[in-house]
Order: sequence, then C-alpha cells, then structure tokens
Amino acid sequence: MLSFFSSKAPKAAPTAAEEAPSGSAPSTFDKEELSRETGIVLDAMGSLLQLYSKFAFDTELRTGDEIRSLVQHWRLHGVVGARRPDHPEDKPGAGIFYRDWKGLINFFGEQRRDESKYVTRVLSDFRDVTWAFVSAVHTVVVEEHEESRIANDQLSRMRVAVESNSTDLMKREALAVVSVMEKLIEHRKERQREQFAILADKLKNLGRELEDARRESAIDGLTGLHNRKSFDDYIGRSIELHTLLGQPGCLMMVDIDRFKQINDAYGHPVGDAALRQISNTLSRTFLRRVDFVSRYGGDEFAVILQETGIDNAFMLAERLRRAVSDLPPIEVPGGAEPPQLTLTIGIGELKLGDTGMDWMKRADAALYHAKRAGRDRVHTIAG
Repeated sequence: MLSFFSSKAPKAAPTAAEEAPSGSAPSTFDKEELSRETGIVLDAMGSLLQLYSKFAFDTELRTGDEIRSLVQHWRLHGVVGARRPDHPEDKPGAGIFYRDWKGLINFFGEQRRDESKYVTRVLSDFRDVTWAFVSAVHTVVVEEHEESRIANDQLSRMRVAVESNSTDLMKREALAVVSVMEKLIEHRKERQREQFAILADKLKNLGRELEDARRESAIDGLTGLHNRKSFDDYIGRSIELHTLLGQPGCLMMVDIDRFKQINDAYGHPVGDAALRQISNTLSRTFLRRVDFVSRYGGDEFAVILQETGIDNAFMLAERLRRAVSDLPPIEVPGGAEPPQLTLTIGIGELKLGDTGMDWMKRADAALYHAKRAGRDRVHTIAG
C-alpha cells in the first residue's frame, strides 16, 4: 500500500500470463479485481479529502477558503488525474502511476502541521488569559482578606476607645479609622488599575484572534468582502474591546457617488465591475488584521478601524478616495465613455458608552454632511 503512494511508479507486478502454467490461457480476473480495488481506494481517499476540506478553518498562513480550494484541487488530481494546484503545465488525465502522490502527501502533512501549530498557540493564549484571571482573583481575595483584617483591627481599637469614655482617645482613634479607610480605598483603586492593565495587555492579542471573522458564510459573494451580518456581529465586539482596552476606534462609511446612474446608464454588469474594483481597492488600503472591511449594502461599504484615532482615519480615508479616483476606466460596451468613479466618506469616532447604533449614527451623519458639501470628499465627526 505504501508503494502505491510513492512518487515513483512501483515495479510492475507479473501478469497473469507470466504466472500461469505453460500452455494455459491468461486470466483477466486479477486485472479486473485490481482495477475494482483501486477504484475503491481512490473513492475512499477522495471522500476523506472532501470531508477534510468541509471543516477547514483559518490558520495563520491560509484562510479556510484557500485551504478548501487547495484540498479540492489535490483531491481531483488524486482521483481523476486533474492538474495539480499551481501547475498549469500538467496534462489532465494522468494515469494513476503518474500522479503526484508524494506531493499530495506533503501538502496534507504540511497543512496538518500548520493547523496543529495554530491550535496549540491559540489554546496556549487561552490558557494564559485564564491563568491571568485566576491570578487576579487570587490576588483580590488575598489582599481583601488582609484589608479586612486591618479594618477590623482598627474598628476594634475604636470600640475600645468608645467603651473607655475618653473623648481624646475616641477622637484619636476615629481619625485613625478615617486615615486607614482612605488608604485602603486608594490602595484598592490602584490595585484594580494595575490588574486591569495586566489583563488588558494579555487580552489584546487574544482579542485580535477572536476578532478574525473570516468565514465562508460571512463573505459577500460579489465583492469578496465581509457581508452585512458579519459587520453587525463585529461592531458589537469592537465596542466591547474598546470598553475593555481603552483603545481608539473609528467607523468609516463609504458611498459610491451616483452609483444608480452608473447602473441605469451602463447596465448592472458595469455596476458590478465598479463594485469589484472598489472592493479590491478597499482591501489593498486596509491591510491590518484589526481593519474590518465589509459591504454594508448596495453601493455602500463600512470599515471598522480599531486602534485608530480620528486623524489617522481621515488620512486613510483620503488615501482610499484618491486611489479610487486614479483607478483605470472600466470597460463599457459599445465604446461609450466610461464612468468616473468617486467616493464620499464619513467617519465617526467611537466614544466610551456608545452602542452600535450611536456609532453608526455618528458615521452616517458625517457621510451625509460630506454629500451635502458636494461629494467626492471626506468628513469626520469626533466622539
């Protein structure tokens, strides 16, 4: 069985005629049986690869969609002799002994190693965060126990002073109680700030992993960007991370100017081409893992920029607007004059206490202000 998957063709087995006694007719039974068993093996292998690709997930090196595509290409190569991935020079229909079994095994082994490393690292991050919480809770319990002991000792001293009927002693102990309580409260506040900073730092990288929402069901079919449902889920998580980590954030609403006129004048195929051009430009402009680009609906896009203040968001929006203005003309039928694509962009800064609706209203207000001012421009509203 191992020689079957070798990169070299195995030595040919003796034919029935060579094994048969002299003078007897060669039997075709062995060839038919071998062909049937080979077909069973190939079908089983194809089914296993199909099942593996079905549950592919994103890793640091490839998205789930990329993995599914590669596995499907290798499956077709192994089962029917189709071209290998990234080998356009291959001749389809290669015989079973000329297929790249070693390449298939190497790809599968490397993919499983990548997945193992990714899962191991993510689990390690989760363990680190879990132990950080355990450590923080332990510290709180221990320190609160010590604070309670100090407070109880001071209150006991106050009780003795009250029972002594000595006004001087009562005054002195009352002032001591106030002083101790003030120190304990201030110490608790400082401790909470330190613990919060430690947890926030540990959660920052893990939060970026949790933010990664690249899933097949969350992708818009035409543009390849995240769809509206993915945006609705992501904006809530962004606000939660902002509350936890205190990092700045901006929401950018992007509208294609006079897109309906483009569809009416040139037809929907030209409109779809315009959407794809702008989507590609958006993807090239916002490259960080914390940049979330989605098709909000129709001719409107939404970009969530974490760890980005209003000034930097404005700079990125201007870069996007200029890049779209410099796009090559779209090919239109009949040699007509191609449309000039421009964008109007509104940016709303996130502020503490915002809901998703609050943030959206601020970005929408900025977008409408830019439209009223003449389109093809950027307007911002600070939080």
